[in-house]
Amino acid sequence: MNSGTPHKYQFKAYMLLFLVCNVQIGVGIFGFQRYIYKEAGHDAWMSVLLVGIATHLIVWIMVKTLDMHQTLDLYGIQQMLFGKWIGGVLGICMMLYFLTNMITIVRTYIEAIQSWIFPDFPTWLLSLILLVLMVYGSLGGIRIILQMSFISFFLIIATSLLFNYPIRYVEWSRILPIYDTTVQHIAVGAIKMGFSITGFEVIYMLYRHVKDKDNVMRYAQASVLFTNILYLFIMVVSIIYFSENQMLRTIWGSINLLKIIKYPFLERIEFIAIPFWMLVVLPGIMQLAWNILRGTVQLFGWNEKLTLYATAAIVIAVSNLLHNRGEVNQLNDYIGLYSVLVSYCYPLLLYVMTYVVQWRKRGKGSDAQ
Repeated sequence: MNSGTPHKYQFKAYMLLFLVCNVQIGVGIFGFQRYIYKEAGHDAWMSVLLVGIATHLIVWIMVKTLDMHQTLDLYGIQQMLFGKWIGGVLGICMMLYFLTNMITIVRTYIEAIQSWIFPDFPTWLLSLILLVLMVYGSLGGIRIILQMSFISFFLIIATSLLFNYPIRYVEWSRILPIYDTTVQHIAVGAIKMGFSITGFEVIYMLYRHVKDKDNVMRYAQASVLFTNILYLFIMVVSIIYFSENQMLRTIWGSINLLKIIKYPFLERIEFIAIPFWMLVVLPGIMQLAWNILRGTVQLFGWNEKLTLYATAAIVIAVSNLLHNRGEVNQLNDYIGLYSVLVSYCYPLLLYVMTYVVQWRKRGKGSDAQ
């Protein structure tokens, strides 16, 4: 079936393996452990596993919804289901969601740079560097984002292998006894984990550009599985490596795990890992910017270049309004709840409404016969 998308903007379904997990991992992997551990204790790995299972279910629902629409992306689906005006308002809300996510990712990454490498480096300059690179890459379209995501995927794999090193210093007894907390605490921990693992909603925007749509489910689920395994592995390593007090006080848990790795030629590997992680962060914010551009073009017909420049300027300006770790945490808490609603609850609504609309159409068709 014709997707309605020019051939040069189409790609094979296997590229979803790189695109989806790249947005999911981003900066959330730096310090997600403490938030879940506060709620679920040493059973925090159960919260990660629970939200991982929920993510696979939601991705299934997303792809099934898109299968019923074929040529529409999220903005088109909303207008088809809710009408032009309500669908347009929902589209604006989604664009604000993507924009807020961009700000959160950029500012959190800058906070990591300032905390570990350059404490006095100006926020405005770091954000300017990131956003100039984002604009330059985004102007190349979806194919540049594909290439960047492909490269960053292997950087993620290479970095994840380093987390094997702390295992030689762990105490396995710290994960026992299993199921020592309540279902409620595990569920709250899963909600906290939800923000770190969101981002898979970009499937709504990418689906129409896939040539072989029959393979979307397979590769989307494979990408999510890779992310789930990575987060679960790092969570388990953190639980058995850090003591309870250390877990509750460690802001950047994953970076602290890397800190202990030392080679004869390299004392501080995190000084290399954090700057190189920009190659993981960049494709993520490029995808979010691309999502915003698709919305402004479809809903308002705005010029893409001017919209991209304006988006970058807003992200830089807001990033500089956040002056300390407390304000960054507040932003993360706000977008965390919003992300869980958008990523895990909203797809259920779209699926149910799409199913009802399709059912009514079939009913009218049979009546006409």
